[in-house]
Amino acid sequence: MKKETRETEEDRAKAALADEDPARATELMVSVVLRSGVLISAGVIVIGLILLVMRGASGMDGGIASALAFPHTFASVFSGVARLDPLAVISLGLMLIILTPVSRVAVSIVAFAMERDWRYVAITAVVLAVLIVSFALGKGGS
Repeated sequence: MKKETRETEEDRAKAALADEDPARATELMVSVVLRSGVLISAGVIVIGLILLVMRGASGMDGGIASALAFPHTFASVFSGVARLDPLAVISLGLMLIILTPVSRVAVSIVAFAMERDWRYVAITAVVLAVLIVSFALGKGGS
């Protein structure tokens, strides 16, 4: 029964994406981005937690020195992920969940462009630009 329901949802998605219902296609694109972002980030965080349990320590037992070793920048997160540092993997998952709504805004620009709704393309592009500038000017990239 689940398989029949899934096929029906896929058929509806294909029909919506085939320009039969552009508003529905937009909703589907956005929902896929949001759902995927949440699931991927949750999976990455779970992997980090598994690594944390396997190592048997939180990495924060050493007080201030360990707290300073916690990955605070993109470079430290990515280098920590390469070393399979549990805290870096968890931080990557948190970064992904933060980027999920930003990617939703980017997908919305494409969706509005497909609908030829140029006013909302412009408004959404401004929102995306504000988000990008706020990340660039904030401490996220340092």
